[in-house]
Amino acid sequence: MASTTTAGSRMSDWMRRHLPGLVRRLGLRGKLLLALMPSIVGILLFTGWASYRVSDEFIDIAISRTVRQNTMAVAHEMEQYLDGCRTDLLFFAGGRTDAAGLRDEFMRLLKAGGRSYLELCYLPASGGEPVVLVRQGENVRAVAPDSLDRVRPNPFAELDRLGALAPGRVVASDILDVSYPMPTEGSTNRFMTANVVRFYTACPGNGTEPPGLLFLSVEATTLRNILSWYNSRKSPLWAYPRSDEVRFSYFLNHDGWMLFQSEDYDKQHNDLTTFLAREGFDGSLGKPGNKAAFRPNERYSRYWEAVAAMNKGENGLVRVAEEHPKQSGVDFHYFSYAPVYFKTDPAGPPSVYGGVIFVDRSQLPIIAGYKNMDVMLFVTLGGIVVISVLVFLFGRILTKPIRELAACMNTLNSLEEMEEIYLPYNGYDITVLQESINNIIRRVKQQVVEIQAKDEAILNVNKRERASLDRERELLVENELSRVPEIVGVGSATANLKVNILKAAQVDVDVLIAGETGTGKQLVAEGIHAHSSRAEKPFISINCGALDENLLLDALFGHVKGAFSEAKEDRNGAFVEADGGILFLDEIQSASAKVQQSLLRALASRKIKPLGSDREVAVDVRILAATNVDIPSLIEDKSFREDLYYRLKVISINTPALRENRENIPLLAVYYLKQAEALAGREHLDLSKGALAKLVSHDWPGNVRELVNCITRAAVMAETDIIQHEEIRLESDFYTWPTQPQPGPSPDAGKPHSASSGTPSATAPSHPVPSYPVPQQSAPVETDAGFNSRQKEAWDVIRRQGTITRKQYQDLVGGNLPTRTAIYDLQDLVKRGLLVKKGKGPSTRYELTGD
Repeated sequence: MASTTTAGSRMSDWMRRHLPGLVRRLGLRGKLLLALMPSIVGILLFTGWASYRVSDEFIDIAISRTVRQNTMAVAHEMEQYLDGCRTDLLFFAGGRTDAAGLRDEFMRLLKAGGRSYLELCYLPASGGEPVVLVRQGENVRAVAPDSLDRVRPNPFAELDRLGALAPGRVVASDILDVSYPMPTEGSTNRFMTANVVRFYTACPGNGTEPPGLLFLSVEATTLRNILSWYNSRKSPLWAYPRSDEVRFSYFLNHDGWMLFQSEDYDKQHNDLTTFLAREGFDGSLGKPGNKAAFRPNERYSRYWEAVAAMNKGENGLVRVAEEHPKQSGVDFHYFSYAPVYFKTDPAGPPSVYGGVIFVDRSQLPIIAGYKNMDVMLFVTLGGIVVISVLVFLFGRILTKPIRELAACMNTLNSLEEMEEIYLPYNGYDITVLQESINNIIRRVKQQVVEIQAKDEAILNVNKRERASLDRERELLVENELSRVPEIVGVGSATANLKVNILKAAQVDVDVLIAGETGTGKQLVAEGIHAHSSRAEKPFISINCGALDENLLLDALFGHVKGAFSEAKEDRNGAFVEADGGILFLDEIQSASAKVQQSLLRALASRKIKPLGSDREVAVDVRILAATNVDIPSLIEDKSFREDLYYRLKVISINTPALRENRENIPLLAVYYLKQAEALAGREHLDLSKGALAKLVSHDWPGNVRELVNCITRAAVMAETDIIQHEEIRLESDFYTWPTQPQPGPSPDAGKPHSASSGTPSATAPSHPVPSYPVPQQSAPVETDAGFNSRQKEAWDVIRRQGTITRKQYQDLVGGNLPTRTAIYDLQDLVKRGLLVKKGKGPSTRYELTGD
């Protein structure tokens, strides 16, 4: 108690010292909110609490009525069923009591859809034959007289009831456990057992038939299923879905024995149980005829008060607190009871046969409480919002100049955009504040310019430093020791290509090599030849796209002297020249229909017929074909034979594009730079960091062929031993195509190659790429006038992509470009009207303008 008092006093002291200062620091709107908000929130909370109390009381009344209605409906349904059993028994008593007559009436009742009774018995008081009929499924079986002593309980013991039964009087029993012998051909000791309720009446006799006792029985599970029906979604009282709390009803006799409880309505054949009904009670479990019956001890006054009330014909409802609310999810449950009447004497009043108790748990009051809290929360928040809006609107008029000044400052998203602020307001305070802010802006802008100059100088120095390529040179040495040294590259694509070349070399079948222009399809073919069993035999290469139809046929199949006017002597075609070796057909998609037909015939028979000759020549040639287009699309267009395609495509190898294997670019750059040194007569050439970054960021539409030309051009034009990024001239850097491209070593003709382009034969000599005149193109508008070196380097990529982020710009320029410099460059493009800035913070992007 003392510690609590001390803590309270400390809190009071703290508030006394600090609260005035906090209030003084609040603005006008804050002080208004502080004054009005507590009283308004208090009024709203009190109103919500009062409405909750009223609604909770009426919800309790509504649930109580619903529970009582359900209990009385179940009791009424039980009474109707029991009364129907009484009526049926009196119907049987008024008819014939011989075995044939009773069985006929029993069967007609079942076929008519009447109640499914289990047994119908007639026991004569003296003389006559007893009749014991038992329903088994849809049939009715009679128990043989010599088997009646095996029936339990013995039916003749029921004759003791005859003395107490007057004509028309019906008595119902408690639940009994009966057993009947039901022998079959395979089992003579077969019995049928069940828990039943019997109904007894006296038969007066008719002169030919003696008087006796007639009784029928209904299975107790049938009565139990009435409880289950009303506790399920199929209940006639079911009107809306309810939550999954445990709720059940159970039936008890007038002595207070719980006989059975409701179950899952879909499990109508389950045994009788009372485990839910007896939860929380101590007492006696099991009684003769019903092992599931339970009788609580006398100390449970609420239960026995309900039993006494039902025996008096009264019904009622009690709200009971839960013993374990955390397990049940509710704080209390409803305990409702109603008596079940049975009319024993048709002339007298009905008597209490038993009773129904319904235990209902509902979370509706709790849910209503939570909903009420939600409403209170929304109303309170709404009140706070309304008051806040009013205070805001009132304070807005007074604080407008300051807010506009703050808004001007907030529009400055970056240091490069900072401009001096001028507001159309007078007043000493606003003027002093505005001038102070403008002085800060001037000093910051001056410092930004100085920092950017330093960053650009550092970046330029960094980009011009020699790139570290020692690892690439080590990889080149390691590659020379690999199984396929002709292939240069790293990564999974390189490994897959090497494996495919070795696999294709091990078998003597035709191969189709597919890939873009400049990816080294001929080099893959030469690699297959070098590692195959035909390595010592000829390797003949024919470019189908470089020859017209007649020249291509002559080049492939040859001719004999006199075959045409220019045929002065015999000529062996490529098939004959490559006999025993490999024939490589490049650009196979360019072959005409006639050439395709001739090739198909030659591949099918491995025989050719030279032009002008009637003699077929057998050849042993393995075909390797290459294409840079999608042949299946040509097949759809009927420009390539499908049968020839499948003749060639026994094995298929794809040469991936260089842009898909950017990790190989530094390695290939080192390799081809070594070749370019010999071509340019230079030594010890190297790449700068900026040059290497520019190579890696390019998409290389011409693949390795374009890379070789670019490096060769840079080696020739470099001013020093370190090639700088501005000396790397990409195809996109030229606004007109050169009429004579720079010579350089071809990737398809003489040296090792990357995974994306294949590799050449180790012995094939290198040679310059042939030059062809190309029409001059008009140059586009030079939008990069006035760009710095970084912007020039990145502008073509930005135009292709249409958008870029600050991080992408830094990666594109390379050289550890500082963030401030990258933002400055991009903002400069925005000011020029070339880019537009979208988004804020990490999601900021720069997109090309519509122009």
